[in-house]
Amino acid sequence: MPLFYNVIEAAAHRLSIVPPMFDYFGALGLHALVAAARLGVFDALRSRPLTDHELAAALGVDPVAAGVLLRTLAGLGYLRVRGGRYRLSRAARLWFTTGSPTSLVAGLEFWERTACVIWPEVERAVRGGAPVIPFYALLESDPALSRSFQAWTAALARQQAPAVARAVSVPRGARLLLDVGGGHGLFSVALLRRHPALRATVIDLPQALLAAADHPRLTPRAGSFLDDDLGDGYDVALLFNVVHGLTDDETATLLRRLAAALNPGGTLVVGDQFGDSLMPGRASRALLHLLDLNYLVAVGGKVRGRREIAALLRTAGFRDVRHRRPLRSPVTELAVARTPSRSAPRRA
Repeated sequence: MPLFYNVIEAAAHRLSIVPPMFDYFGALGLHALVAAARLGVFDALRSRPLTDHELAAALGVDPVAAGVLLRTLAGLGYLRVRGGRYRLSRAARLWFTTGSPTSLVAGLEFWERTACVIWPEVERAVRGGAPVIPFYALLESDPALSRSFQAWTAALARQQAPAVARAVSVPRGARLLLDVGGGHGLFSVALLRRHPALRATVIDLPQALLAAADHPRLTPRAGSFLDDDLGDGYDVALLFNVVHGLTDDETATLLRRLAAALNPGGTLVVGDQFGDSLMPGRASRALLHLLDLNYLVAVGGKVRGRREIAALLRTAGFRDVRHRRPLRSPVTELAVARTPSRSAPRRA
């Protein structure tokens, strides 16, 4: 939530004069946000400020209840109020109006379900060390949840993909790209736009591929990248937001298979969150640790450090492992590696 303490509030929480209320009231804020998006509150305020009664009339909801919700959203930082009229904050306009190119509205159901269905199983997951409700199986059996999950990841990818594509050097003369677990395929599309000779194949589960971008040089292929043949002859492979959902053995096996699928001198790009990267502050570190716990509870995975990823890549046969942190991609960092080139023939 775009909520910031003032000096007095920060001191009260730091000194534990008040209980850590936002730890548990944060969940209530999520439900207020989801309800507002579903009711159309943010879209209704997109063009002009409204009073609570004007908004209630526009949306056909109870005016008294609308006032309570609007005051809550203003308190959380999603709205501003002046003279009894509510208007959007910058965060709400960017992220929660449906016309915004960075809109996250379609992905809110995913986080709501995560909070209400998956996270109540934290205790059991920690006791057993494995997820109680396998997330990817749940996605395949629940089309609505899969659509919301893909919408969320696609919204983030639209913001990050251009910067990622600029940060990746593809081999000279590259023709084929493999996007492993790419779903929406937006990272591939960004590379296709920069490299007109490149063609891409996105391999993912059937429900995930329903969100695949429409591009003449992008081919969706339904399958399991853990079990099905990946093919060979690729010049570039992408592995975005995949390894955090895999066990150590699965990660090692997949990296070896990708090394075999790439041509000599081919490029592999691993995009993910890295646990040993420099964080700007305590809040960023806390969010990363929450993500780590989320991966354990949802998929039995974890946040890995870039040094750990680099070691796994070298063990799988990759060389020249480099770290990239593209501008405008604060969520996703890169580990870029290459397969060994063919040795030049010895002269007689």
